[in-house]
Amino acid sequence: MRKNILFLCFLLSSCGAVTQEELNARLAQINRRIEKLEEEQKTIRAQQIKTEERVDALSQNLASLRLEMERLRVEGRTSSPQYTPSKPESAPKSQPAKVEGQPRTQPQEGQRGVEATSSDYEKEYKSALDLYNLRQLNQAKEKFIEFIRKNPKTPLTDNAYLWLGIIYRDLGDNARAEAVWRTLEERCKRGEMVDCNKLPSVYLQLARLYEAQGNNEKAKEYYEAILREFPLSEEAEIAKKKLGR
Repeated sequence: MRKNILFLCFLLSSCGAVTQEELNARLAQINRRIEKLEEEQKTIRAQQIKTEERVDALSQNLASLRLEMERLRVEGRTSSPQYTPSKPESAPKSQPAKVEGQPRTQPQEGQRGVEATSSDYEKEYKSALDLYNLRQLNQAKEKFIEFIRKNPKTPLTDNAYLWLGIIYRDLGDNARAEAVWRTLEERCKRGEMVDCNKLPSVYLQLARLYEAQGNNEKAKEYYEAILREFPLSEEAEIAKKKLGR
């Protein structure tokens, strides 16, 4: 910009009809306009930063509320007695539904003890989540690790991966948090999970993690993955704002 001023000085002086006083007055006027524009640019940038900070805060609050909803839903499901209608004695016994070749709730006859029943794994999951809510992070971490080891294929296993990563993050171990979330991502892509409904949340957590590390390119990859794979999810709305779409 200063080079442009020197060029302007040369241009004005070449006209011949401009006195030194007029030239100085015009340069002073141009300088004032430049300073004013620079101040306006700084103000706009400061407002942009504040807006981005507000968007980040709102997004974080939304994520926290969704996690709280998940906790309340799990507590309600595990604390309420489940009603199972009685079957007529003459009715044939139906086989339990399977997902990806694994029993969903009760194991088949002769396989009891191989897979935990729905009631068992839900209680274990709630026990681990309760420890997290009490901020007993190390105990909760061990509980979720044990849960995943004992229950690799249940509808709550993906939830356990999500929370285990969050616990590592809260403990300041971002490397292990990333490893846990990436493990869930890979297992879902290989079709090894019964349920992957927490994958959009894991993508969002990974994007935020990379963003905090200054790896904006990697964060962008996960925001775009949310829009591509889960366009109707709540996380997709956050990704759109982050990508300016």
